Amino acid sequence: MAYVSASPALRLVPSGRSLAIGFGLLAAAFGLFFGARETAVFAVHEVEVESVPRGQSRLVDRALVGLHGTSLLRIDQKEIQRRLDKLPHVHLLGYDRAFPNGLRIKVSVERPVAVVRRGDENWLVSAEGRVLRPLERRLRRPLPVVWLERTVDPHVGSILGAAEPARAIRTVAAIRAAAPGLSPRVWYVKTGEGGTATAVLDDRFEIRLGSTSDLPLKLAVSRRVLATLRREGDVAAYLDVSVPERPVVGESLESQVELESLPPEDALTAQ
Repeated sequence: MAYVSASPALRLVPSGRSLAIGFGLLAAAFGLFFGARETAVFAVHEVEVESVPRGQSRLVDRALVGLHGTSLLRIDQKEIQRRLDKLPHVHLLGYDRAFPNGLRIKVSVERPVAVVRRGDENWLVSAEGRVLRPLERRLRRPLPVVWLERTVDPHVGSILGAAEPARAIRTVAAIRAAAPGLSPRVWYVKTGEGGTATAVLDDRFEIRLGSTSDLPLKLAVSRRVLATLRREGDVAAYLDVSVPERPVVGESLESQVELESLPPEDALTAQ
């Protein structure tokens, strides 16, 4: 009697019993997964929010409070983003499920640096020029104002595209970063031809910055000259630091007096 051996390929094909066991395990795994999605086993008990910069998570905490009690297996980026959409100044950077009941979320937060004004309408804007929200009442701590033309129509969540207001907002942000002590005194910032900018203080004193280049140096010079004027009791209407090595003070908007030349290295160390 002749015997025929099975093909090697046929020996690799799983038996019906093996297939049944495999599909059974797969079905059990899917059953456990979807069952866990609907039970409280992995329900969120704690949401930990990390903000960049730090200390800006209060509104984010409120927006995400609805996630408590939701299964971690049901939460994804789309679900978190949907709850953050009401906060245009908040951007989701990432999240992590901390099983069994924790959720860690990291966000970046754009803080308001100025108020843009069109007629009697006001909006808060970030350093990036993003319109954060309408401003319906006066702020406790006023922010610098940037005026808009009637043709400019701000939309919450969008970046202002108008060139002049955008330049003024960047100037406000630069003043805030380089001269935090001077920033609260800035009433508004206006721009002129050739990309020049002027910061008008709350007593109507003008700091004429010229172009927006070398702002840290120009602001350092401004602080030094303002301190000298205040110490000596001099009356002035404006300070021109468009050429920071040769600052100019005017007693009226038409007059001008050139101060002693100021070396750049001295200006940078002046406080």
